[in-house]
Amino acid sequence: MSYRALSRYYDRLMGDFPYGQYVAYVAPKMGEKALDLACGTGKIALALAKAGLKVHGVDLEQEMLNIAVAEARKEGVTITFEQEDLRKFAITHYDVVTCASDGLNYIPTKDLGALMARVAACIGSEGRMVFDVSTPYKLREVLGDNVYYEDYDDLTYYWENKWSEKTKSVQMELTFFERVGDVYRRSSDTQKQYAHEMADIREAVQKAGLRIADVVDGETFGKVRPKSMRWVFRVEK
Repeated sequence: MSYRALSRYYDRLMGDFPYGQYVAYVAPKMGEKALDLACGTGKIALALAKAGLKVHGVDLEQEMLNIAVAEARKEGVTITFEQEDLRKFAITHYDVVTCASDGLNYIPTKDLGALMARVAACIGSEGRMVFDVSTPYKLREVLGDNVYYEDYDDLTYYWENKWSEKTKSVQMELTFFERVGDVYRRSSDTQKQYAHEMADIREAVQKAGLRIADVVDGETFGKVRPKSMRWVFRVEK
């Protein structure tokens, strides 16, 4: 999986993600220390830091972290960013753990239990985790075997997907053409996301000694619908 090309365009293409509602959902009782897993360009980490928390952001892609570091400096906020697989973060104390914008879809379902166990080892009795996943409905039926593209004045991208029922995953091939003067610069990324059923998420959470305190639709932050595109979970001990 690669995010090297997408890193340059990620915030632009994710402009409709409800970061404000997401952070509001984390509150109240955010505590003092936060871990933002798969932090990407640092939108959630920045918001948590501005709310007064000491934040540690973890992401596998260095290009994403470079943008996050630059944004934190621009905003005058101190955040510790580290390049690391979200399944291997160091176990220490945090009051809240977040993993937004499909971060958990990038790991196989079989790894959810081990990740939740690491989270359980980090948060105390008053701690919590807030995370989201793109739903199986979205990955199978919306992304599925479909092709998407958008054409802007300065950027064109082509996004081709292939669903595998055997592995319950969607392979995504993204190609970007960025206008630089009178020519276009081509770059590409390959990604894979795994579909996690609600039952599998509940099992992973419960086996780690945690409980799902709440789950909402990721677009409305209201009741989950049969065709919800994203689920947002609040998990506690």
